[in-house]
Amino acid sequence: MDAAKAVFLLEFAKPVLQACAVVLTLCIGVIAVSRPRTTALSVLSTACFVTVVVDSIYLSGSLQTQWRITLFPVEVRRVLFLVAELLFIVEVFLWPVALFLLIRERRASIPPTI
Repeated sequence: MDAAKAVFLLEFAKPVLQACAVVLTLCIGVIAVSRPRTTALSVLSTACFVTVVVDSIYLSGSLQTQWRITLFPVEVRRVLFLVAELLFIVEVFLWPVALFLLIRERRASIPPTI
């Protein structure tokens, strides 16, 4: 298989891979919400749900680009992509904060060793 065919195959399969990422991220968010409430898990679930919204919007655009499936009219797509860009800025800050809080909670729950 030459490089051009491999790139074409990956581009064609992009919506499938994006859909898998949306489903897995949604599952992580649901699991984080269902656990006992901590600050870290609340921020993690928020980050997951923001990522799901952003990735779903990009998935709809990818479906149209790759497979010619139109889900929304042009006017709605413009607004959705603006929302996705704004939420992406929030997402960029939520993930590091969530990981920082998870690490702090994990370190606080480990008893010190002598």
